[in-house]
Amino acid sequence: MSSLFGRMFFGAWLTAVVMVLAAVYITHFREFGDPRQKDRWEGPELFREITHNLRMTRRHGSDHFRHWLEQRPERVQKRIFALDRDGLELLGRPIPASMAPLINSLSYRNREAHALVDKKPTVGFFVPQRDGGSLRVVFVAGKSKEELLLRFVLDNFWPILVLATLASGLACYWLARYLSKPLDNLRTATRRVAAGDLSYRVTPTLRGHSRELGDLAADFDSMTAQLQASMSEQRRLIKDVSHELRSPLARLQVALGIARQKNVQALDPELDKIGKAADYLEDIIADILSLPVSSSDSRPLDDVVEINSLMEALTEDLRDEARQKQVGFSLRSDEHELLVATRGSSLTAALENILRNSIKYSPAHGQVDISITSENSRCQIRVTDAGNGVPEEELEAIFRPFYRTDEARTRESGGFGLGLAIAQRSIVQHGGKIEAFNTSHAGLCVSIELPLLDDTF
Repeated sequence: MSSLFGRMFFGAWLTAVVMVLAAVYITHFREFGDPRQKDRWEGPELFREITHNLRMTRRHGSDHFRHWLEQRPERVQKRIFALDRDGLELLGRPIPASMAPLINSLSYRNREAHALVDKKPTVGFFVPQRDGGSLRVVFVAGKSKEELLLRFVLDNFWPILVLATLASGLACYWLARYLSKPLDNLRTATRRVAAGDLSYRVTPTLRGHSRELGDLAADFDSMTAQLQASMSEQRRLIKDVSHELRSPLARLQVALGIARQKNVQALDPELDKIGKAADYLEDIIADILSLPVSSSDSRPLDDVVEINSLMEALTEDLRDEARQKQVGFSLRSDEHELLVATRGSSLTAALENILRNSIKYSPAHGQVDISITSENSRCQIRVTDAGNGVPEEELEAIFRPFYRTDEARTRESGGFGLGLAIAQRSIVQHGGKIEAFNTSHAGLCVSIELPLLDDTF
């Protein structure tokens, strides 16, 4: 049955049927049996004592039974009624109206009779006497089914409670597990989609569940597929627009070069402004074209780079740029050779972007600290600048394209929010992860983890 409603309905119905059948079996057959049989009778010794005294009464008369009954405890007297031949109760008690049919049925021809009096098993005896008289005795031999059930529950309260708790606990655990597992899968899917993994599909994890959950999974996958296609189209559009912008930009730079050759000194300040704007636009277009079209690039990592050597080369290349801002580098690394699979210059560009950011936001006479460590087949690169850090609520947002923490930043100060976005996409495509956090003794620390090749050590 594929319907969740049908499974829940028939599961609850079957459970109720089993419970009812078990209750009927226990209360009517197994434990208490046929109400006319002696397994519902109480006090077999008392029953034997009554029959013995009835035999003595045949010889000694009703006074013997009265004398014996008067000596019984009150709880026993309430269960035994005896009428002489005049219809008077030996102890002068009134006879319950419900007991009259049984008493009236006793005679010389019917000397023993069984019936239910007030739902209690009751037996009646007709005892003829030697003096010609008779004695009719009615003995309430047991409890009603309701009283026996209540006593059974009270006597077995803790075993019943334990068994009911265990049985219901197992049933509820199975039902909760059955219903919550697909919801957990959906929650995992929503978190992965929220993290940017639009390629994740939830339908395979819900195969075999109800039709409703299957339809929900299919709708969810359809939504993520449409989002993935839309975002891919958006990235392609941005790249196409960027490509189209390069042609007029190139013509603008050519025209700017021709204008400068005319050596009109009065126009030099304006031409310099145009040149800076063109260079700024060229940098933006270059960074946009560096962004991957999709967050999951399937191109293989067909090259290998040694991390220690790469970081030394990058710091050496950027030393002049750092010297202009009076910023120094401090590089600490393992002695091991750390080999990482890569593709082209993508990893080099990502690390270079991170180093340029650290130089940019370090004050004069500051120092960029770089540490390289390795553990459990992974290497960690930490780049810490000497700046003021980033507000805690913006630490994750700085990896989004075009996000800038300083809204008042001018073009001359540099930065248009693509460097860390490019670095993050590239690190993820290398099977690693990147995060940023503020340090107490310095500024912002960018931590990169990358998987090492198996033969690194």
